[in-house]
Amino acid sequence: MALFCAFALACGPAQALDATAQAYHERSFILAANAKCGLFDASVEQALGAAALQTRGVLLRAGHETAQVGAVASRAMGQGRAVSCGDPVLQETSGRILHAFSRWSRAARLEFPASNMSWRVDRFSGSKTGWRMVQDSGVGTASVRFGLAGVSPEETRPTVVVSFRGKSRPYAARLVMRDVDLLPRPHAVNAGQAQMPPFSGRKAIFAARQMDAPETLLGEGKRRGEAWEFPQEAMMRLTQLDPREPFWIEFLFRDDSVARVPFEAGDAGAAKAFLGLGAV
Repeated sequence: MALFCAFALACGPAQALDATAQAYHERSFILAANAKCGLFDASVEQALGAAALQTRGVLLRAGHETAQVGAVASRAMGQGRAVSCGDPVLQETSGRILHAFSRWSRAARLEFPASNMSWRVDRFSGSKTGWRMVQDSGVGTASVRFGLAGVSPEETRPTVVVSFRGKSRPYAARLVMRDVDLLPRPHAVNAGQAQMPPFSGRKAIFAARQMDAPETLLGEGKRRGEAWEFPQEAMMRLTQLDPREPFWIEFLFRDDSVARVPFEAGDAGAAKAFLGLGAV
């Protein structure tokens, strides 16, 4: 089946993106065919779904329009729903996919790069709380980490850890992002990057609990820090963002100052889906 060159996205002048566009088409196609024909078990299907989200993010951050990328997926899924389960090309493709993603689904650690930052995923379990999905940032001289922390992939909480110098400490922390209920599309996308929307289009979720950070969550060379835990809604909403979008962690101080820490949504949905495969 000549699946790819009918799409301007896959066969345009940006030749370096051809492989990514083809991978996205193939993964979308095989996911639809799997829903019809039951080609894979649940772990391979979930790994393939995470990889499809990741390739979508790569294409969007490379500057392609949402409609373009969506058209590739729609056409591929239509072909997947229409293909015969006994089609020899489908059988060859599914065998290759099964071999590749059976190994991928057993990986313990993966990195999901965004524009300038990345999500690191660790699927190990342990007796101590550790980062299972994390992104690093900072403000001033303070290192800041945000992600999912817990003793295993199945038991995590959205958490931010910060190591501020000096005596001044924040009294609250909040996660700020686009409110997807009010604004269905990312704001001011240019060259594969979106901007934070105006105040009226933002969603703020406050941390529900603060404590001393476990040593296992601190940044390299840090001896102490504070951990702030957010409700589970925070990560759920974060994975709904476009992979080109920023989000912020803001720390509020009693002198009315605010320390704003930039992060990138990136492939948070793909990273969380990979983590959802469970412990290895």
